[in-house]
Amino acid sequence: MNDWAIPEIDRQICNRCGKCVEACPSHVLELDDSGIIFARPKDCTYCTTCEQICPENAVTCSFEIGWA
Repeated sequence: MNDWAIPEIDRQICNRCGKCVEACPSHVLELDDSGIIFARPKDCTYCTTCEQICPENAVTCSFEIGWA
């Protein structure tokens, strides 16, 4: 189990368009032969950009981060 939260990618509905890879401000996502991967998960800031940009709703950010 990871010590950090990263978005989840549903590989069943991901069409591998790469929009999330291009949009990620932290450059943690990569597209390879198996699909989208979190190449540098510890660098993920959980900004939810990948979830917002995905046209297939294949990316889910399960946690909501708020400022107190």
